[in-house]
Formats: sequence, structure tokens, C-alpha cells
Amino acid sequence: MPITRKINLDRADRLQRMPVALDNDLDRIAARLTARDVDIIDLSSLRASMGQLQPPPGSATDPAGWELASDDDLAHFRVTVADWYESRFGVSLDPMHEIEIVPNEFVAMSLLTLAFVDAGDVALIPDPGKPLYRGAVALSGGGAVPYYLWERNDFLPSFAGIEAGLAGRTRLMVLSYPHDPTTAMADMNVLQEAVTFAKRQNMLLIFDASYTHVVNGPLRPRGLFEAKGARGVGIEIFSLSRNFGVGNLPLAVVAGNREAVNAVSFLSAATGLRPLRVTVRMAETLLQQGESAFKQRLDRLETSRRILMGTFTEMRWTPRASPAVPYLWVAVPATTGAEGICRRMLRRTGIRLRPGTVFGERGEGFVRVAIPDDPEIAKTAAERLTRHAHLYQRKIPRTRRLPARRKSKGDSAESE
Repeated sequence: MPITRKINLDRADRLQRMPVALDNDLDRIAARLTARDVDIIDLSSLRASMGQLQPPPGSATDPAGWELASDDDLAHFRVTVADWYESRFGVSLDPMHEIEIVPNEFVAMSLLTLAFVDAGDVALIPDPGKPLYRGAVALSGGGAVPYYLWERNDFLPSFAGIEAGLAGRTRLMVLSYPHDPTTAMADMNVLQEAVTFAKRQNMLLIFDASYTHVVNGPLRPRGLFEAKGARGVGIEIFSLSRNFGVGNLPLAVVAGNREAVNAVSFLSAATGLRPLRVTVRMAETLLQQGESAFKQRLDRLETSRRILMGTFTEMRWTPRASPAVPYLWVAVPATTGAEGICRRMLRRTGIRLRPGTVFGERGEGFVRVAIPDDPEIAKTAAERLTRHAHLYQRKIPRTRRLPARRKSKGDSAESE
């Protein structure tokens, strides 16, 4: 007889530890509003593109451009990246042994955790922090243990507190500054302390350098390799799409510790996880010629940042910002949770924000606002927020005083 019975497929335990998308409810609300021709202003994620960077002449029409990058393509681009690190941070990297190119930052994180985290091992990730950290650790079979970033400590890690709570086999730690989502900045003292901590714990330090390229006046975010001894324990993941705001450039650089870079190179070659040739050419053009366009984008972001900061301040919310990060980290009224205020605001104003709970337990009470690089969008959003504030901001009810108890005839004079 033919077998018609279905098999029962149980998902691997690692999938149960993957972060759950908390934006599904907002997706449904946005879809319903769009069907009713409501103009949604999406400030939940970046939409910047620098005008959609165009590929070099001939790349788009050349069929070979849509093939995976060859060894020669990657070798040439590694030299460009090394030159950029030298000019930007004053750091000399070996293009062949200290730099690798992968399709995006999630691939970079996943390859690093696959290379160095076994089942039962522990990886330290920031909370709040990007969901991709937890997802990459879960795919490796390891355990993601959060270390909390507190507002009272300016969202900087307390290494003494982390060390006191360490247990088991801790193989790596993720650090990210300028920080997404809180916009916090770390100076050289913090980076040097992180390097010392990683050496003492014999762990790999992964530095998410998503926004280290921004230079705004005297402000200059510091790179991990500016800290003494960082290359002995550290790896930088440098996403060009996030640093330069180019949404159509899926490419990330993994640089630093030779052993870690070699492991990423081995896994990248074994799995075929390489960027397209046309992507590499576009990235090379950007690193060499994109400074002027990037400066113009920074000016537009600064204008939009001032508009939104002023609006949230007038609403008596508490916005936090940094010129290096294209987001605002806004504390919402304590009477409403992060997810609740995002749902209410989307329904009432058509403005979509991202709840802080997406980034971890310590994101409760905050929302992340992506700053649009078009000031006109920021002005429209500010006008809606102000006009409809009475619809989504509920006043905190005042505590009514209880009426004075009337004296009864039985009350004694002493009680009076």
C-alpha cells in the first residue's frame, strides 16, 4: 500500500531560541491603513539611499557583474578597504590576512559564531541591542547571555558587573558603539577596557562598527583597532550599507584578528557566501568617491534630527540623540508600554515607530525613531505628532483626595 501519512517534523531547538519578530502586529495595522489610502510615514527603519548609488558604467549591463565575486575581485577590494582604514583611523591592516568580505553583517555574525561557539558555549550580547546578535548565536547552538546597558550609566557596559556574573564557557562578546538603538558613544577608555576584559577572559571581542564612519565637526567615533592590543582579541564588522546609508549595497567587511578572519574566509569559501561582483564594484566606488555625497546626507540628517528632537521635547517625551547615529532613542510616558504607544500612534497618526522591546528586555519604555534624510518627511511627521497628540497621549489621572470623614456623635473629644 502507498504511504500517505505525513511525517512529523520537529524544529531544532536552536530555532526556538531565535528572536521573534515583534513588529507583526504593526505590519497588520499598517497594511489595513494602507488599504484605506492612509499615507504611512515609516520611521521604524532607515530608508536612506543617497539617491540609490548607481553601479559603475557597464556593471549593470555586464552579465558577469551579477556573478559571485572572484578571488581577484575580493583581493583588489581588500586593498581598498585597507587604504580606507589607514586614512580613516590611522590603522594598518594586512589586506590578505586581516580583512574578509561577506554579503552582510548577519552573515558576518553567523560565520563568526559558527566558527567559535559550540553547543553549551556562551556569548555575551548587549541588551538593548540588535536582534541579529541573538539570532546568530542561536544558529550556532550556543547560548546568548545579555549584559544590560543602563541609562544611568549612559548605556555603557559595566565590565566589573559583567565579570562578576560570568559562568560557563564564554567564548565571545559583542560590543557596538556608536550604539544602535540607544545612540550612546564610547570613548577610548571604554574600548581599551573592553580589550583588557576580553584578554583576561580569553574571549573574542566582536565590535559592530555600523556607524564609525560619521565625522561631524569635533565628533569622531573611535574604531576598535585604535585601542592598544585590539587586533589580538578583536574583530570589527563594518557594514557599508549602514555606515553610508546605501540601502542597495549588501556588503560587510570583517577585519582584525587573523585567526578569526581566516575562519570566516574558510566558511565563506565553503558555503559560497560571497557578495556579487557588481556589489563589490559599487562598494569600491563608494569608498573612493562617496565622501561628498555622504557629507550632503549628514547635513540633511542633522536638519531632520533637530526637527524631531524639538517635537518630542515639546511632547514632554525624552529623546536621546547623537550626530553619529541616524536614530533617536525616545523614552515614552511610563503609563504606556513601548509596543502599546507604537500601536496607538500608528492608528491615530499613520506614523510608525519601532518599540524598544524589539531590542531586548531593557528596551521597554523606549521607542526607536529612524531619522529620515529628507527634512520634508521630518516636518510632515512633526506636524502630525503635534496635531494628533491629544489622541495618543493620555494624561496621567490625578489622585483624588478622599472626602473628610464626618464626625459622629460617638466620637470622643480626644479623637478630635
